[in-house]
Amino acid sequence: MLIHASLPAREPGPAAAAIARMWNGTAMPFPPVPGAWIVFAGDERGTQLEIYPAEVALVPGPAEVAGAAADASAATGVHIAIAVPHEAETIIAMAAGLGWTARVCNRGGLFDVVEVWVDDRFMIEALTPAMQRDYVAAMTPANWRQAFGLPEAA
Repeated sequence: MLIHASLPAREPGPAAAAIARMWNGTAMPFPPVPGAWIVFAGDERGTQLEIYPAEVALVPGPAEVAGAAADASAATGVHIAIAVPHEAETIIAMAAGLGWTARVCNRGGLFDVVEVWVDDRFMIEALTPAMQRDYVAAMTPANWRQAFGLPEAA
């Protein structure tokens, strides 16, 4: 189960506010990283997303994690999927208000997601309540093997 993750944004405050609205959560500054924000989902597990300035990368420091300069324009292969209580149209409108690309996409005939592209470089897959039901039903080891023709585990 996901507890928390971080993602980059050119404007962490507005990005955090948008994600908080998607979750019906709470956004506030994240003082450990200058300019960063944190979003609390408001669920029973304390799920959070930390929104860092796009020019900050996490690196191993001498004793613990540290920050270093990052290319704020580079795309990334990292993404997250989150459950949201809203319908796709609401999520798409929230993203459009920030100038982000957002669209409904199908993932291999298994389930749909709303792709939300923070600054058009970091992808959040937002799953509406119906999409969450389809995701949970589809994402089993047996279904994965069948969809991709994989053999049974030895």
